Amino acid sequence: MKGKRLALSLIIAFVAAYIGFGAWISHDTKRILVAAMSGDPGYTEYMDEAVYHDIHPVQRGMTDKDYAYDPAVHDIGFVFPLHFFGVSLAYVTQQYTGEHFGFREPVRLTLQLKSGKWYATGASIQP
Repeated sequence: MKGKRLALSLIIAFVAAYIGFGAWISHDTKRILVAAMSGDPGYTEYMDEAVYHDIHPVQRGMTDKDYAYDPAVHDIGFVFPLHFFGVSLAYVTQQYTGEHFGFREPVRLTLQLKSGKWYATGASIQP
Protein backbone atom coordinates (compact mmCIF):
# COMPACT_ATOMS: atom_id res chain seq x y z
CA MET A 1 0.00 0.00 0.00
CA LYS A 2 2.78 2.41 0.93
CA GLY A 3 4.71 1.57 -2.24
CA LYS A 4 1.68 2.14 -4.46
CA ARG A 5 1.06 5.52 -2.85
CA LEU A 6 4.70 6.52 -3.40
CA ALA A 7 4.60 5.38 -7.02
CA LEU A 8 1.36 7.30 -7.64
CA SER A 9 2.82 10.41 -6.02
CA LEU A 10 5.93 10.20 -8.20
CA ILE A 11 3.84 9.75 -11.34
CA ILE A 12 1.66 12.74 -10.45
CA ALA A 13 4.75 14.87 -9.71
CA PHE A 14 6.32 13.87 -13.05
CA VAL A 15 3.14 14.67 -15.01
CA ALA A 16 2.77 18.03 -13.23
CA ALA A 17 6.40 18.93 -13.97
CA TYR A 18 6.03 17.85 -17.63
CA ILE A 19 2.89 19.99 -18.03
CA GLY A 20 4.60 22.92 -16.28
CA PHE A 21 7.58 22.74 -18.63
CA GLY A 22 5.14 22.49 -21.56
CA ALA A 23 3.42 25.71 -20.49
CA TRP A 24 6.80 27.44 -20.24
CA ILE A 25 7.80 26.22 -23.71
CA SER A 26 4.43 27.31 -25.11
CA HIS A 27 4.88 30.82 -23.72
CA ASP A 28 8.40 31.17 -25.11
CA THR A 29 7.36 29.69 -28.48
CA LYS A 30 4.74 32.41 -28.85
CA ARG A 31 7.32 35.08 -27.96
CA ILE A 32 9.67 33.65 -30.59
CA LEU A 33 6.99 33.74 -33.31
CA VAL A 34 5.96 37.30 -32.45
CA ALA A 35 9.61 38.45 -32.45
CA ALA A 36 10.20 36.80 -35.83
CA MET A 37 7.04 38.15 -37.44
CA SER A 38 7.46 41.67 -36.06
CA GLY A 39 11.07 42.06 -37.15
CA ASP A 40 12.15 42.79 -33.57
CA PRO A 41 15.77 44.01 -33.79
CA GLY A 42 16.56 42.00 -30.65
CA TYR A 43 15.46 38.71 -32.23
CA THR A 44 18.87 37.15 -31.56
CA GLU A 45 17.82 36.89 -27.91
CA TYR A 46 15.13 34.37 -28.94
CA MET A 47 16.41 32.63 -32.08
CA ASP A 48 19.35 32.29 -34.41
CA GLU A 49 19.48 34.10 -37.73
CA ALA A 50 18.42 31.10 -39.82
CA VAL A 51 15.17 30.73 -37.83
CA TYR A 52 14.44 34.45 -38.26
CA HIS A 53 14.93 34.18 -42.03
CA ASP A 54 12.68 31.10 -42.16
CA ILE A 55 9.78 32.85 -40.37
CA HIS A 56 9.85 36.60 -41.17
CA PRO A 57 7.61 37.31 -44.22
CA VAL A 58 9.93 39.86 -45.87
CA GLN A 59 12.95 37.56 -45.50
CA ARG A 60 10.92 34.74 -47.07
CA GLY A 61 9.87 36.93 -50.02
CA MET A 62 6.16 36.75 -49.15
CA THR A 63 5.68 40.53 -49.14
CA ASP A 64 7.57 43.73 -49.84
CA LYS A 65 9.75 45.80 -47.55
CA ASP A 66 6.78 48.03 -46.57
CA TYR A 67 5.46 45.25 -44.34
CA ALA A 68 4.41 46.45 -40.88
CA TYR A 69 3.53 43.83 -38.28
CA ASP A 70 0.03 44.12 -36.82
CA PRO A 71 -0.47 41.93 -33.72
CA ALA A 72 -4.27 42.19 -34.08
CA VAL A 73 -4.20 40.03 -37.24
CA HIS A 74 -1.59 37.51 -36.04
CA ASP A 75 -3.10 34.42 -34.45
CA ILE A 76 -0.88 31.76 -32.87
CA GLY A 77 -2.67 28.48 -32.27
CA PHE A 78 -2.20 25.84 -29.60
CA VAL A 79 1.46 24.96 -29.04
CA PHE A 80 2.15 21.24 -28.71
CA PRO A 81 5.59 20.80 -27.12
CA LEU A 82 7.50 17.54 -26.95
CA HIS A 83 10.43 17.97 -24.61
CA PHE A 84 13.20 16.05 -22.92
CA PHE A 85 15.37 17.95 -20.45
CA GLY A 86 16.94 20.93 -22.30
CA VAL A 87 15.65 20.26 -25.84
CA SER A 88 12.18 20.52 -27.30
CA LEU A 89 10.16 20.35 -30.48
CA ALA A 90 7.21 22.72 -30.55
CA TYR A 91 4.42 22.25 -33.09
CA VAL A 92 2.12 25.21 -33.70
CA THR A 93 -0.03 26.76 -36.42
CA GLN A 94 0.18 30.49 -36.99
CA GLN A 95 -2.15 32.62 -39.08
CA TYR A 96 -1.64 36.15 -40.34
CA THR A 97 -4.50 37.90 -42.13
CA GLY A 98 -3.11 41.30 -43.08
CA GLU A 99 -4.60 43.78 -45.51
CA HIS A 100 -2.16 43.03 -48.35
CA PHE A 101 -1.41 39.37 -47.74
CA GLY A 102 -2.22 36.50 -45.42
CA PHE A 103 -1.29 32.93 -44.67
CA ARG A 104 -1.94 30.01 -42.36
CA GLU A 105 0.92 27.60 -41.83
CA PRO A 106 2.10 24.86 -39.50
CA VAL A 107 5.45 25.59 -37.86
CA ARG A 108 7.82 23.19 -36.11
CA LEU A 109 10.45 24.85 -33.94
CA THR A 110 13.49 23.13 -32.49
CA LEU A 111 14.25 24.71 -29.14
CA GLN A 112 17.12 24.53 -26.67
CA LEU A 113 17.17 25.79 -23.12
CA LYS A 114 19.84 28.51 -22.88
CA SER A 115 20.33 30.76 -19.85
CA GLY A 116 16.85 30.08 -18.53
CA LYS A 117 15.05 30.80 -21.83
CA TRP A 118 13.97 28.63 -24.73
CA TYR A 119 15.99 29.55 -27.82
CA ALA A 120 14.96 28.52 -31.34
CA THR A 121 17.72 26.77 -33.26
CA GLY A 122 15.66 25.46 -36.15
CA ALA A 123 12.36 26.05 -37.92
CA SER A 124 10.43 23.97 -40.38
CA ILE A 125 7.45 25.53 -42.13
CA GLN A 126 5.13 23.58 -44.36
CA PRO A 127 3.01 25.75 -46.66
